[in-house]
Amino acid sequence: MMSDEVRLSTEELHTLGATFEIRAQELGRQLAAFRRRADAGALRDGFGSDEEARPFRELYEQAEQALVQLQQRLAEVGGGIKETVANTQAAEEELVEMMRSVK
Repeated sequence: MMSDEVRLSTEELHTLGATFEIRAQELGRQLAAFRRRADAGALRDGFGSDEEARPFRELYEQAEQALVQLQQRLAEVGGGIKETVANTQAAEEELVEMMRSVK
């Protein structure tokens, strides 16, 4: 039988949120390096002409956009987790204060 009780460690959640944000920053740095190495000129030079490079440039642009969206999502998730931690800690502190005032 499963319990309806949920236990969470705000410290572990904060670490998880920070990890998401760090990974988003790392992805941003890697994406910037990727952009420098794989620009349209490099693709054209690699394939000999704009026409031959066009399908690969389109794939590159799609991949780049997907990576940007992933980076943004990682940052959003990390920030959301850290916000949840802050709200949970505030609620716990408020509950402790309420219990103290009842005594």
